[in-house]
Amino acid sequence: MKRILFFCQLLIIFTLPVPHSVMAAAAEGINLETLTHLVQEQARQPYDPDARSMPDFLKQLGYDEYRDFKFKPDQTLWHDQPLPFELEFFHPGYIYPRSVAMNVIGPDGTLTPVPFSSDLFEYGPQADLIPLLPEKLDFSGFHVWHTDASGELKRVGLFQGASYFRMVSSFNEYGLSARALAVNTTNPTPEEFPEFTTFWFEQPASGATSFVFYGLAEGPSIVAGYRFVLTPGSPIQLHTEARVVLRTVVEELGLAPFSSMFWYGENTARRPADFRPEVHDSDGIFIETADELVWRPLSNPSRTRTDIFAGNELKAFGLQQRDRDYEHYQDIEADYHLRPDAWIVPGAGMREGSLRLLEIESPHEYADNVAMVWVPAEIPEPHKVFAYDYDVYFGERPAPPMATVVATRYGESLRGDGSIEFVIDLAGGKLDLLPEDAVIEINSEIEGGEFVWQNIRRNPHNDTWRLNLRVLPGANQEIRLRASIHDDDEQLSETWTYWWLPTP
Repeated sequence: MKRILFFCQLLIIFTLPVPHSVMAAAAEGINLETLTHLVQEQARQPYDPDARSMPDFLKQLGYDEYRDFKFKPDQTLWHDQPLPFELEFFHPGYIYPRSVAMNVIGPDGTLTPVPFSSDLFEYGPQADLIPLLPEKLDFSGFHVWHTDASGELKRVGLFQGASYFRMVSSFNEYGLSARALAVNTTNPTPEEFPEFTTFWFEQPASGATSFVFYGLAEGPSIVAGYRFVLTPGSPIQLHTEARVVLRTVVEELGLAPFSSMFWYGENTARRPADFRPEVHDSDGIFIETADELVWRPLSNPSRTRTDIFAGNELKAFGLQQRDRDYEHYQDIEADYHLRPDAWIVPGAGMREGSLRLLEIESPHEYADNVAMVWVPAEIPEPHKVFAYDYDVYFGERPAPPMATVVATRYGESLRGDGSIEFVIDLAGGKLDLLPEDAVIEINSEIEGGEFVWQNIRRNPHNDTWRLNLRVLPGANQEIRLRASIHDDDEQLSETWTYWWLPTP
């Protein structure tokens, strides 16, 4: 979502409206059943784009000004109680134009709002804004902290902006984002960004290993309720149970979405004039079925494009930062080599559909130009409850038992015949145990061109195996490739797949 911010001194004093259905649900208590009723009731109400808005002077803050708002560490929710989780809250403003109501579910089921107060924040140079803040205001999101077995308080993840959330990697670094849901992400229709409006947090028991909370999200065409169970660890797990009701017909409903960034990498033929060898939050997607493991490197294409994969009965899918070598990034500030992998294990309601990958041409690293969504085969009818569940993991995904792709490169062949040479390095599994003279079969497919030459051999410099595919593009100058390696009818590697477009 891109916004141009202008500064002004307009102040609007207002009271945040609370929908009657939300108030009714609060009286009943919050669980998955009452939340489902709330979603149904809210979907029957017209969408109010001005609900939960805030004064213009907050929305027009710049990046650096917004960073002056700092939550006081000793004000976290449950800070003075011997509980394993604490919550820090984010100030509204900047690119977060609508505030979000926060509530605590007590041990006896009672609901208590978490009130906004300027006393929770340090304002620094922005302290002159404190008297201008309206009496009724909420937060823009929250940050989860967890006290681990050693007694150290560590960050786990955050929810802020539309329906976005992020979790740290196994190396305590943030990276790509997940979303609760997406509407028309890869469709020509303008994308809709449903937003969380309300959260309810179950107060954890003193020995709890997981944190349970609920969220309500809303957009012009959709209302959704979620029960989340967040379990810290390596990886972090977020179990998600969802109830979605459409207000109107939508063309594409995206479930379990991810957003990431890929500016350039090893597979970029013409790189920007930057000192860093690679710049990306993720370098590929993986898709695991009962029969196959697929690896699809990401790219910064010469034009926006959508790649569609079969999405029936998937075991798992996600985005990875597979390359963990600092020397390949040389960035001591962004630490791209430490960014998390994130993957989905689908559950009920996510069996038949398609997986869609959107790649947008980007001139820099400051925009998420990669999105991935799972789209059900049948979009639910308006006003009917659509239930589904899944687990999303953040961390470092373990390597599979077979060989995986560790690098993808390509370039124009030096033969001058217009052919393109793809170089794919593989390692792991039984491949590492094979002798140099082993007979290995290449199983490859091509659309939009023809193979000129194929070869695989051990690389004596790093003990990987190098697969070479030299191809000649067809008339449309667009190639799709698939390749894997086999030995005695046994597949030794994951399936590498690529969509090549010429670089302008």
